[in-house]
Amino acid sequence: MRGGARALPENREPLLVKRFQGGFMKIGFIGLGHMGAPIAHNLIRAGHDLRVYNRTRDRAMEFAAEGARIANSPAEAAIDIEVLVTMVSDDRALRHIVFGGDPDQRPAIAELRPGTVHMSMSTISLEMARELAREHLERGQYYVSAPVVGRVKAALERKLWVIAAGPAGAVERCRPLMEATSRGISVVSEEAWKANLVKIGVNFALASLIETFGEAFSLMEKSGVAPLDFLHVVNESFQSPVYANYGGMIAERRYEPAGFDLRLGLKDAELTIRAAEDAGVPMPIADVVRNSFEEEVAAGNGRLDWAAGAEAARRNAGLERTRRAGG
Repeated sequence: MRGGARALPENREPLLVKRFQGGFMKIGFIGLGHMGAPIAHNLIRAGHDLRVYNRTRDRAMEFAAEGARIANSPAEAAIDIEVLVTMVSDDRALRHIVFGGDPDQRPAIAELRPGTVHMSMSTISLEMARELAREHLERGQYYVSAPVVGRVKAALERKLWVIAAGPAGAVERCRPLMEATSRGISVVSEEAWKANLVKIGVNFALASLIETFGEAFSLMEKSGVAPLDFLHVVNESFQSPVYANYGGMIAERRYEPAGFDLRLGLKDAELTIRAAEDAGVPMPIADVVRNSFEEEVAAGNGRLDWAAGAEAARRNAGLERTRRAGG
């Protein structure tokens, strides 16, 4: 193992769980974007002691009024804590935080003490999750993947769903944090990357719904049936809040403000295809979704909500193009 690092003794995990049961924790929190900010607020309100870092410092300053300490770097956020929580956009951002990218700054992983848990709530690749688990283990640390399902409103209202995986004791150690930010938790495996696989699958199902609505609404509109009339039948038939929410956004072409950027939706479509290729599983719908999202991002709509991926079907049907974000 690199640098003389060693794995934790087999009997270490239960002691860690016992030590932190029922108490408030010292948390380093990195990433205060659309999803990270409400999660961090909820952790503070639950009584946890947070030191927060965000690349744009102004976004971090609002947390000082709630009692959080402001870190000047990812490494500083990782000093003398029990759990490091990261909520960033993609592999590249997470790699920069954990392993460093600036030669004059220490990476966060170098400041984490042995026995500390890193809980990543980001939607990242399976390769990245495996690398994080391996690198933390070599340093005597724990890694838990805990991506979330839900939009910004759900984060604000503590109604996210957490998909968790990692060493059992480390997951239990993080459970109070997950409970403070969600309505429920699914623990899917002791292998951290499998939580990311499940999250990728959930996002693929949602992206497929967006593509399906785009195609179906285009068929209705071009044939003289109002999309909202069609959606009424769909809602009465399936009675699904997910269908109603995304169907309403697409039927009304209501893509701003974005709850989840189309650029991130494209990233997740690409993660789906990579996972499918690794597993040897044909996923032709994933290719269709990726192409539609790619078209809309190329058309300048990447900052719209990812439901705008449905606009590719409208354009291919010869219907009016969506306006660009901010246009």
